[in-house]
Order: sequence, then structure tokens, then C-alpha cells
Amino acid sequence: MPTSVRLDAKTEQKLEEIAKSLERSKGWIIREAISHYADEVADYEIALERLTDSDAKLMDHNEAKRFLDLVD
Repeated sequence: MPTSVRLDAKTEQKLEEIAKSLERSKGWIIREAISHYADEVADYEIALERLTDSDAKLMDHNEAKRFLDLVD
């Protein structure tokens, strides 16, 4: 689905440099950036939900390592 975005000159220049260095189109760079941003927002929302969940069990660093079987 076509979408248009207006960029300031400095951002446009950065985008062109990145696209050239990666040998990708500007559209590809923009799609990847938005995809990564959307993933980060989703992760943030999950973390915020868990942080405000009064039933959630909190664990310290060492407990988390044991839970994940990462103990040295």
C-alpha cells in the first residue's frame, strides 16, 4: 500500500547515505525502520502491562538466571 512521508533535508540525506551503504532502496530502509519500531513499541507495551500487573511475580537477577538455567 503506497504511503508518503515528508522528511527534512538532514533526514533525507541520512536516509540516502544508509541506503547507498547497504545497497538497498530508501523504501526498504523505511520499511525496516518502521517494522523495528513497531516491534519495540509492542515490547514496551508488554513490559508496561507486566509492570502494572499486581499478580505478577517479580524476581531478581539471580532468580531469573536460575529460572532460565543460566547459572554458571
